[in-house]
Amino acid sequence: MANIEELKQEFLEICRNSIKREGIEELLNWICSSDFFRAPASTKFHGSYPGGLLEHSMNVYRCLKKIVERYPEENISDETVAIVSLFHDVCKVHYYKTGTRNVKDESGKWITKEVYEVDEQFPIGHGEKSCIILQWFLKKLTVDELLAIRFHMGGFDAAVKGGDTSASRAYDQCPLAVMLHLADLEASYLIETKNQA
Repeated sequence: MANIEELKQEFLEICRNSIKREGIEELLNWICSSDFFRAPASTKFHGSYPGGLLEHSMNVYRCLKKIVERYPEENISDETVAIVSLFHDVCKVHYYKTGTRNVKDESGKWITKEVYEVDEQFPIGHGEKSCIILQWFLKKLTVDELLAIRFHMGGFDAAVKGGDTSASRAYDQCPLAVMLHLADLEASYLIETKNQA
């Protein structure tokens, strides 16, 4: 795991240098007053430790930049890359709490372990919630930015699991949505899971 303070400064620097959208300072003020920089990325999978959400967001940013570079004909701006990657999981702000669970240690003895638990206060959907929160602050998100953030979960999205075909239609019309999903998968399954082993 990277140094949280160093990653936080890098995150803020990228935002301030790349994002010129009206409302960015208000969004960053809200982020800085929240648990974003110390929150986990999940309860028990990738990034399930303090600072995991920040680290995951930065990993997705780096992965997405490389993917976008391979498709220059799509004309995806650095600003858009920063917005969709760094804030795709802003829905996880104030989303987790600590709790305890009884587990067996290596010797088979039961012990109490501190764990992360979901404490959802605004149950409106994962990608949807990120889009809504961003629109509270940033002005004029593009359709492609909204589609990418909304459908970054791909087949893991609850609507897709229920048979909704919107993600497929979004991917057909929005290469950025496909790219963000791929960057999220690469960060979660190839970078972060490997780093936890």
